[in-house]
Amino acid sequence: MDFERLLLTDRIELFKFSIDFNDVAYLLLIDTFSKAPKSFGEKILEDDFIPNNNHIIVKCGTRRELSLGEREYILSFVESLLSLKPSIDYLVDFFYVDADLEAEYPENDGVFDLVDKINDLFKTNIVIKNASSINHIMQK
Repeated sequence: MDFERLLLTDRIELFKFSIDFNDVAYLLLIDTFSKAPKSFGEKILEDDFIPNNNHIIVKCGTRRELSLGEREYILSFVESLLSLKPSIDYLVDFFYVDADLEAEYPENDGVFDLVDKINDLFKTNIVIKNASSINHIMQK
């Protein structure tokens, strides 16, 4: 399985996973810069849940049912990204998406188009204020 980072900001990261140029899944990570809510503890079935200092929202939109190996690959990918981060809580939320995330190369106003499509697909409200920051290694 191949992956490609489509977007990186100081708060979000978006990856596309594909096999033979066919999109298989899109992975969105959102840093909330806050503790996980009590409802997060209920999702992981912990009655005595004590949140860490930072909650990372992780959503994986799949284009089809994933094989066990594909699912494990994505979970391992997320673990490798987040395992060295101190004091975080996250849970990978898998769900089906009925459309490809098609967008022109995200430069200039194309970034806004990509973000609009991400918001539609993932039911989020990501806002990019400065499209030119995408040209920098570290975006703000």
